[in-house]
Amino acid sequence: MTPDDEAQERGRALDLLRKAFPDYRIVYGGGRWAAAAAGNPPTVWFAQTAASLCGQLFLAQLRNGGTVGPFRAESDSHITR
Repeated sequence: MTPDDEAQERGRALDLLRKAFPDYRIVYGGGRWAAAAAGNPPTVWFAQTAASLCGQLFLAQLRNGGTVGPFRAESDSHITR
């Protein structure tokens, strides 16, 4: 995988995470993923991979009674579930 491929993959993962978890500020930097929830002080999660961060945020949503947004693109709305 080339560095450009990795950057595109990270960008796509970042977009998907932000769509699925709109209540969190999600960033990537220095080889690590991070997410922060609103609050004083804010709750913060760190992970080495996008998948790990996704899992942490999913569990946080379950524990707090929140919902997880759809991962599909808006153009896929015609697909029957």
